[in-house]
Amino acid sequence: MNDGGRVEASELDGVRALREWITGQMPEHSRVFLLESGAPADDVAQVARRDDTILLPVESGTYDGPGSVVRYRGALRDAGDELFFGERGVELQDYVAAAFVQIIGPTAVRFFDASSWQVFLEDAELARRTGIFPSALIDPRVLLADRNALDGPGEIEAPRALRVSADGSVGIGVQGRVIGTVDELPSVLDVPRPRATALGGVASGDTFAADLASRDWIGRYLNAADLMKMLRLENGAARISGFGWFPIDDALSDAEPLNTEPFLLETADGFVLADTATLRRQLLTPSTARAIAAIQTSSSTEIACERVARLRGTSLSHARALCLEARDVLNVHVGRRAGFTDRPKGDEG
Repeated sequence: MNDGGRVEASELDGVRALREWITGQMPEHSRVFLLESGAPADDVAQVARRDDTILLPVESGTYDGPGSVVRYRGALRDAGDELFFGERGVELQDYVAAAFVQIIGPTAVRFFDASSWQVFLEDAELARRTGIFPSALIDPRVLLADRNALDGPGEIEAPRALRVSADGSVGIGVQGRVIGTVDELPSVLDVPRPRATALGGVASGDTFAADLASRDWIGRYLNAADLMKMLRLENGAARISGFGWFPIDDALSDAEPLNTEPFLLETADGFVLADTATLRRQLLTPSTARAIAAIQTSSSTEIACERVARLRGTSLSHARALCLEARDVLNVHVGRRAGFTDRPKGDEG
């Protein structure tokens, strides 16, 4: 139904919008407003646009503003809460508890306090050292709340995932601090903020920033967990470069792979290059895999070419051609110097 720009959307539309609201990653939606029970919908109607999605409790009154409207039952604020669109639902759990409860359906996990945030960091460090990932993060049914804030905490953008509470307060995402009230929505929505604002309620700003600044590989860690979901891999089923294993040990690495780079894996079928963005997978020869590892962990093309030439026992000009081919054909690039730390020992066998 369409009424002055308002569209009554389907339950499936609601599920998709809620997924993006939970993660903060919004490839399909412009903005998503989740109004809690009793929240003032009229104020949201004054600022909503035709391309916005409004998630409303079934008990809320008529909504007369623009945007796509989907009605839901339940809530998504406290641990154990469940929110439903018809028969489709999602449960909210604390990050720590998710490792101990039985996951039986779509589940969002968030950091309810500083202690659960610290456990997340410890899990990330463990995966980097050993290649063992927390079970909840590699379960395809689990979504990490406000994931977008961890991918690029310092990136500035206008808020797109909004929660409107019954008292009229407005926050960002599942666990973000309050950024204003419904009376201030016209100005609040126009103020770009760091993505990390969505996690502002977890720890103090300085602590949170320092935690992520010293672990600028967190985004790649989360992408590696996504890769395991994508391939339905359990811990121990494959080795992922940079997480407890590295294909070479030439002692010349001086950079970290970019967070968005494809991943090198060693599987039962051999070496594989897998890209979580394109879903592309490609089998590689061992020598090609080692060359790619050298490229991704070099801070410049010159260093990468010298390492590839040494690994392949070939001329520098031929190594340069291989590096350019890897960039153009396999979408592989040199890495970044910032925050580089020693990586696991390699295995060229």
